[in-house]
Amino acid sequence: MATLGRHSLGILGAALAVLLFCGATAAAPAADAAAGRSLASDVIARTNAARQAAGCAPVKADERLRSVAQAHASDMARYRYLEHEDRGGRTADERITATGYRNVTGENLANGYDSPAEVMNVWMHSPGHRDNIEDCTFTHIGVGYASNGSYWVQDFGG
Repeated sequence: MATLGRHSLGILGAALAVLLFCGATAAAPAADAAAGRSLASDVIARTNAARQAAGCAPVKADERLRSVAQAHASDMARYRYLEHEDRGGRTADERITATGYRNVTGENLANGYDSPAEVMNVWMHSPGHRDNIEDCTFTHIGVGYASNGSYWVQDFGG
């Protein structure tokens, strides 16, 4: 029977720690994505409540808009910027119309707010953001969220 020396046990322990750590980090993006979708659903519900109060029909969640919003939120979080123009020079309108929406688009951005209630409160107290939320010509919405800095994106299409 082979015995393991102190050095061998240290190596095995380190390898086991790496395996456990890598397994945990592989699950983290999936958990983060699920949490982001839950937060996005909350933002959409709050957006629709505000729209109803303004006399507008609710917007419907759209996967194309969600994907564009999420990509922009993730990029802003990764590179630490807050702009409607992405690092490639594309505007919000260009990103949204690339999904198939024509002529009627809008985008709200924010960072540093930890909850849907906080970000919606900020947007509703900002005239330009509120105008997007209460724009009755919008029919669909996608929401992106990146927890690294709490970056939020609402993309609207009509």
